[in-house]
Amino acid sequence: MKTAIIHTDNLTKSYHRRPVVDGVSLLVEENSIYGFLGPNGAGKTTTMKMLLGLTPKDSGSISILGHQMNEKNRIAILKETGSLIENPSYYGNLTGYENLKISCTLKGLPFSEIDRVLKIVRMDSQKNKKAAHYSLGMKQRLGIANALLGSPRLLLLDEPTNGLDPAGIHEMRELIKSLPHKYGMTVMISSHLLSEIEQVSDTVGIISNGRLIYQGLLSGLRAKNPRFLIIKTSDNQKAETAIAKSPFAHLLPPAPQNAGSRQSNPSPLSQALCLSCPSDRETADLTKFLVELGLGVYRIQEQEDSLEELYLKMVKEVSL
Repeated sequence: MKTAIIHTDNLTKSYHRRPVVDGVSLLVEENSIYGFLGPNGAGKTTTMKMLLGLTPKDSGSISILGHQMNEKNRIAILKETGSLIENPSYYGNLTGYENLKISCTLKGLPFSEIDRVLKIVRMDSQKNKKAAHYSLGMKQRLGIANALLGSPRLLLLDEPTNGLDPAGIHEMRELIKSLPHKYGMTVMISSHLLSEIEQVSDTVGIISNGRLIYQGLLSGLRAKNPRFLIIKTSDNQKAETAIAKSPFAHLLPPAPQNAGSRQSNPSPLSQALCLSCPSDRETADLTKFLVELGLGVYRIQEQEDSLEELYLKMVKEVSL
């Protein structure tokens, strides 16, 4: 069983009596990439700030790297933690290298760390350029480099692909994916885009309106997604009537209004039957049954909501 690098219990934070983080219990395992997913304003950044001790919690507990986060041991924990929260800020009149020298001095690290981390984020050729002349994407890379100084055991990245072009996003994604096995780091990465989280992480926590509405493997999230079988025949009405009187009746929806969006709007399969998705064997038997009735089976198609649609549906339900 893996060690819990981050563990919170009923973590809560309110502003003006409105809960921004509402009873969140996180579990981030060692050497994993944990995707912290939610729409803008869901409470992701506030949660990460509390994990770092930048924002005081109202209630609940926080354990980082096996130690309770408090004023007594906060500095010791932060020495093994790297972070990029919100937009990185630098001294614009200093170069990227000079900005990182300041961080090394504050952390008590050798300056040799600078060239190492700049190479990792592919900013070594821009190290002597003043930060004021950096693009937003370059500043984001410098922020990641700063977070990597000292090879921390834990890395917290808040929307790290902000400001990057498609090529930069791909490079950043590959970098993040390499951190656990190449550097032994545990990474918690936040985003409002499921597509980004899906490509780097197997474990996700979904937060909406301050509440954690799902935590677990992406495969577990997919398992919550109902699948449908769309069948188009030469006579759909006859097929439906026959199925209702057959051993396949359990595949029909309980009532027309509950057939789901697939039946009410099965585009592009106009006027098709929408059934619960059977096993491969049952699909074969059903097809044989319809053919033996003298029906032409024009098309059979398995269909399900995308993971993005399922995520948006979950978030919408919490917002109601």
